[in-house]
This record gives sequence, C-alpha cells and structure tokens, in this order.
Amino acid sequence: MPNNEYDLIVLGSGPAGGIVARRCAKAGLRVAVVERRGWGGVCPLRGCEPKKVLVDAATAAARGEDMHGHGVTGALVLDWPELMRFKRSFTEPASDAIRVSLEKDGAHTLAGDARFDGPDAVQVDGVGRLTAPKICIATGASPRKLDFPGEELIASSEQFLDLDNLPSSIVFIGGGFVSFEFATVAARAGAKAVILHRSERVLKPFDRGLSGELVEAMRASGVEVLTGHPVYEVRRDGSKVEVLAGKDGRRFTADLAVHGAGRSPNVAGLDLERGGVEASARGVKVNAFMQSVSNPAVFAAGDCAEPGFPLTPTAVVQAETVARNILNGPAVQADLRGSASVVFTHPPLARVGMLEEEAAAQGLDCRIYEGDASGWSEHKRLGVGRAGYRILVDGSSRRIVGAHYLGHHAEEVANIFGLAVRHHLTVDDLQAQPWAYPSFGYAVRYMFR
Repeated sequence: MPNNEYDLIVLGSGPAGGIVARRCAKAGLRVAVVERRGWGGVCPLRGCEPKKVLVDAATAAARGEDMHGHGVTGALVLDWPELMRFKRSFTEPASDAIRVSLEKDGAHTLAGDARFDGPDAVQVDGVGRLTAPKICIATGASPRKLDFPGEELIASSEQFLDLDNLPSSIVFIGGGFVSFEFATVAARAGAKAVILHRSERVLKPFDRGLSGELVEAMRASGVEVLTGHPVYEVRRDGSKVEVLAGKDGRRFTADLAVHGAGRSPNVAGLDLERGGVEASARGVKVNAFMQSVSNPAVFAAGDCAEPGFPLTPTAVVQAETVARNILNGPAVQADLRGSASVVFTHPPLARVGMLEEEAAAQGLDCRIYEGDASGWSEHKRLGVGRAGYRILVDGSSRRIVGAHYLGHHAEEVANIFGLAVRHHLTVDDLQAQPWAYPSFGYAVRYMFR
C-alpha cells in the first residue's frame, strides 16, 4: 500500500480520535492520525486534567477553612507559581507520551492542519494528500466567537490555565462550567473574581434550584456573580481591561477578562464541502451510528459531532461506537444513558439524567425527592454550609430518571446515580444496597425518606 493510502484517517488525537485510532489500528487497519496542535487534544493538555489540578488545590484550601472550629486551625494558602509548576508536571510530558503510545498501538502519527480534498481524501499541510475509504472527524471544540468589540482582549481558558502569575482581579464572561470553576480557583488564590452572565439562569444544563444554591455559595466565598449582564464591549484601560455589561452599560475594570461563554465545534477550515460532509453550527451532522448523514465514508465523535455533548466520557462512548461501526459495519448506536456532568466548584454540583422540565416534556409522571443535605453528618463533619439534592423517580416503575446533587464528593454520588439511570434501577434497588458506612454512598439512602 502506498505511503499516502490508509484504511482509516482520523482527524484529531483527543479522547475521541485517540480511541478510534487505537481500536482500529489494533484490529489490523492501516491508520493515520492527524493532529494540528498537541497530541491528546484539549482534555489532558489544556482542559479537564490541568483544570482539575488547580481545582483540587483550591478545594484543599477551602476544606481546611471549612474545618475551622472542628479541631483544625491555621490557613492553607495557594502558591500560584508553585501550583503552575505542579500543573505543568502533568501537562508538559503528556503530548509526547500520547504520540508514542499511539505509534506503539500501530497508528501513524502526522502533525499538521488537515482539510478535505474529496469524499475520501484529506490534504495535510507539510505532508501531502492522504486517501482512505473511512475518515473520522474528532477535532473537538474551541471557545466560541463572541462578536462584540474588544473580543481580542479576552484571554482564553487555555491562557488562564497557563498564567505564570495570577492577576489581582479577573472578570469571567459567561455563566457556565469554565467561569464557575476558574472563579472558584482564582478567588481561593486571592484574586477578586466576577462572573458576568447574559441571562438570569446560570449553568443551564443543571437543576435551577441547586444552581441557585451554588451561586449563593460562590458569593459567600467572595465571587461576585451577576446575572442579566450581557457583555457589549471590552476596552483597554491602560494596563487593565474595562468590560461593559448589563442594560445600563455598567463598567467592570480588571487586570484580566477570561472567556467562559461556551465552545463551538472545530470544523471551520476542514473544507467539509469538498468532502461532501454536512455540518451545522453544532457540528458534523451524524446519524445514530455516528456516521455523516451526507457521506457514509465519514464518521464523527466528540465535541465536533451534532448533537454535541461536551464531556470526555461521552466522547469516549461515541468513539468506541465509531470504532465498532468502522470495523464491523454501521450497526451499533452510542448509548449515553446515565452520563454524568459535574461542575467542580466548592461545593461541586452534579447532574445525571433528566431535568424536571425535560421529564415533564416527555410526559413522565415523576415523584420528586428533594431536600437540604447540609444537616447530614457527612457534611456537618466537613463544615459544609450549603448542600442539597433533587431526585426524579418515575411514578409507576419507581426507576431513577434524574438525579441532581450539590455537595462534597458530587462526582462519586453522580456515578452511583449514573449506573442507576443506565441500568433502570429503582429506589428499592438503591435502598437495598449495603453501602459502606459512613460514606457519601450510604447517604444516598437519606434521599428517599
């Protein structure tokens, strides 16, 4: 086979692209993986992993403060330059290690920008034209365009994660994951943090009531959260930036403004039209098999596929689906039931399954179990002031269809409920489980009283 001919070309080496490439290469296909910027993609290099390093440090400091009066004294202080050094010990070796791992698994790694040059071909800068009967697009997403004057003055989330020194004041634009998590870290490290959100509801994928509780917890920790404040313009003000927002054009002056207003699929520049691949603003249009609706030779997975689910675990499930369908023909559908989402704030907020309004739209008659969890001994021991839950249970089958939780170890509680939703477990199934005690798993029992 000529050097430029492959069985499969994968565009992108993140969680989605990497899995597709590995699975297919191990199965004996000749696979080329094309990466334009850093092997491994956003998650290990400039997203989930480095973010969690910072979040864990901030959480450790916050938990120490929460325990004042519980036998713990003194304050933990974040040393930002040292924290960045520690973070880079994770990120700097990752790209080379992932590239080597891909090669070890049998994939050919090619660095460069790629664009379609026909329905079964791509052109890679510095490499040439590659052809294959199957192509997988797994190019992820990047910060969406904001379309207001001064957008170029705003730092990206990637730039925030690589600051050598933390500014004393930061405005975060947008009320989603990125702003809430980064503001938590910045405030704990001593910066004045402000979140500006255009509408009245922040964190829209999450339960409205628990999101409101989190907002109050953020405010109590020193983060200013302002809703109904769409940003109109960002200006340079000497060494600072001036952000104009809200109906009255209120001015917010800070050392730095950070983009936290969502992401868009990385499909611009791929020349999808030349490949006969349809896409929308939400990504490559795919069928139930993660296959392009317009070019059956092309698949897509992860943040660049429509409908998008900007989560690493869902990208992995979609990638496994793509790999199986490439190897065996399109027969397997991505099963995303029980997917869990977590905002890693202090305390963290989790969501599994349906929101109440989604269940109502599907005509489900749900019983809702909800309550304040701050009085549980698990939270009182840790000095937590705000915690709560809201569980949606199908009224006829008693199956768990949605679970929402604000409190410590939210990610692990979410994993429990993720299994429940995915495997159609009932309230009785969860109550019958002899959970370890004392633990937050055991505390699941308290939610159904």
